[in-house]
Amino acid sequence: METKIAFFDIDGTLVNVPHGLMQPTKETIQALTKFKEMGHKIVIATARGEVPQSVQEISFDGYICNDGHYIRYNNETWIDELFSVEQIEKQLNVYQKYHGRCMFNSRFGQWCSFVDDDLVIQHRQMFQGTSERPTDIHEEFLPEDVKAISCCVLFENTDDLWAAYHELEDELTMVPYDTGLVRMDVYCKGFTKGTACQYVYQKLGINYENTYAFGDGVNDVEMLALVKHGIAMGNAVDVLKETASEITETVDNNGIALAFHKHFGI
Repeated sequence: METKIAFFDIDGTLVNVPHGLMQPTKETIQALTKFKEMGHKIVIATARGEVPQSVQEISFDGYICNDGHYIRYNNETWIDELFSVEQIEKQLNVYQKYHGRCMFNSRFGQWCSFVDDDLVIQHRQMFQGTSERPTDIHEEFLPEDVKAISCCVLFENTDDLWAAYHELEDELTMVPYDTGLVRMDVYCKGFTKGTACQYVYQKLGINYENTYAFGDGVNDVEMLALVKHGIAMGNAVDVLKETASEITETVDNNGIALAFHKHFGI
């Protein structure tokens, strides 16, 4: 039997923090565990800079973080693209101009001067399920202190978001979210979540016909397009459902487990 590989977004796909689903369902954990026991590979593909404890019960083979700019497979780092000091300086100037609350992060740490800002608190509630003030963030720093691979910037309105976006779009890769909590994720030019998935399965020598991906958000569009079986969660945004080769149930209703039963008899 040929080896298959499946990639998974986290938020809205494996967990649903805003709705109280803090870790993958029992059925999802069982399906992924059985898939691995069959000799196949499972890989996280997320915008997050680190994998939350809530999904670490599952033994993933690899991790694509920061929308493709950090790749680790079997504890070996394959890709790790940090901003230059000049890129940090440019970003700080632009974000200040448009009232952006920036949060830089990497495996080396987090840098944020807006820990107590209402928008940053909302972001913690959305992705960490808590408004509790963190204690491990650098709140005072110079550009040369920052060893970051990504930046999440929160804005008061979409006008500021797009103004900042257009000032930086020629130099950096950005993923804007102009509904809900207005923000954008910012990276060096290079990999995206989709091209990172493609890089991983090609490096492993896995046939395109045996590639699968699950997601729910705008930043999952390319990922689903660059695998053979791009599966959107039932709670996915419309643009992703239009890209997907199929749509499964929602994250809360065991969408991944149901798809694994359909495709692999698990």
